[in-house]
Amino acid sequence: MASIFLKDGVFVARFRHKGVEFKRSLKTGDRRDAELALAEITRVIHRLRVGLMTVPEGVPVPDFVLSGGTLTAAPEPEPEPPPVPTVAEAVTQYRGNLAHLAHTTRMTVAVHLRNFQGGIGRLTGAPVNEIREADLKAYIQARLGARARDTVKKERSTLVAFFDWCASEGFVSASPAAALVRVKGSGDPPRFQTRAEIEAAIGRGGLTRPEEWALWDRLYLTPGEIGEILELVRTRSRHEVSHVLHAIPAYTGMRRGEILRLRWADVEFDHDGIVARSKKQSRQADETTRRIDLHPALKTILREWLRKRPKGQFVACDDGSLDPLARHQAEERFWQPLKGTRWVIPERNNRPKIGFHTYRHSFASNLAAAGVDQRVIDEFMGHTTEAMRKRYRHLFPKAKRSAIEMLAFKAFEAGNT
Repeated sequence: MASIFLKDGVFVARFRHKGVEFKRSLKTGDRRDAELALAEITRVIHRLRVGLMTVPEGVPVPDFVLSGGTLTAAPEPEPEPPPVPTVAEAVTQYRGNLAHLAHTTRMTVAVHLRNFQGGIGRLTGAPVNEIREADLKAYIQARLGARARDTVKKERSTLVAFFDWCASEGFVSASPAAALVRVKGSGDPPRFQTRAEIEAAIGRGGLTRPEEWALWDRLYLTPGEIGEILELVRTRSRHEVSHVLHAIPAYTGMRRGEILRLRWADVEFDHDGIVARSKKQSRQADETTRRIDLHPALKTILREWLRKRPKGQFVACDDGSLDPLARHQAEERFWQPLKGTRWVIPERNNRPKIGFHTYRHSFASNLAAAGVDQRVIDEFMGHTTEAMRKRYRHLFPKAKRSAIEMLAFKAFEAGNT
């Protein structure tokens, strides 16, 4: 009447009704479960044969039997699963879900994923669920041969986040990046250096152009140099907002995005404070904030700027506009006064040696050199990491000198002085 057999590790029921044989998977590899299902099938077949049950009109016989005789209507056909997107399509969708991240973070992710698509070649047009762990391992190994370990470490993190998202969307059953071996960084990042130190290193020769340019990413400006640049900007700017774009990060260490989000309501003239709103380190939609003491010189600059621009909510605006500057506008107005001065790299299409981040480096470095407590610097900077602290910790000369001088090898020193 009915029987079961094992096929590819799954039990299948075989039974007859009115001379027609049916075979249906029981969707289990457990024999006990399969035998219990067989008993129920046998019971329903018997009741159909003796007339105690009838198959409802429109209901397939095997579905009725497997339901234990309870099915009263034909089951709704399962919808076809949506096609799995290609790697390129999945990347586009993923990037569209990153609006909660800061613009700079989104751009970094875009670069990482663009490099990934270029690295896997034709696989970028394949369904994303065809990417295997071996493909990712090969890509990471190739990148390690072409890029710095710190860069590949960040690219690996982007791939892990991307494939975790693919798994959450149901595009892959499990992330192929889950077991990727972590990439160790190349050690502590290089410390910040003055312009004189960088120029001396370049002057010794032996560096490629990219290596020379990379040195300028380590630049921190001395207070005297910052004063020189602020005066240079004030006198050479075609846009009045340029001076504000230099003065705010110089006196606060604020990031570019924080400056562009800065509203007049965040400038506490009466309480000598300025509030920075950041999405830099947050994956949440809400902004994080921190308060920085308002320097008297910056207070004067901003009061004068407000007098000239009494309308609008945002601090960094162009003449006649109430809208905040876009990122590309801010960069153009920031760099324009520096062109044609010693603060550009002629061999790099006159690209300036400094950027918004340079002022941020300099802010922390000059506070450290002035002996300001590390906790205060952390509070002003916001989310300072230990790796970042190491880049300017050498500028605590007094504290380090006093600690070293606690070592007193008197007998040795007496004979060597």
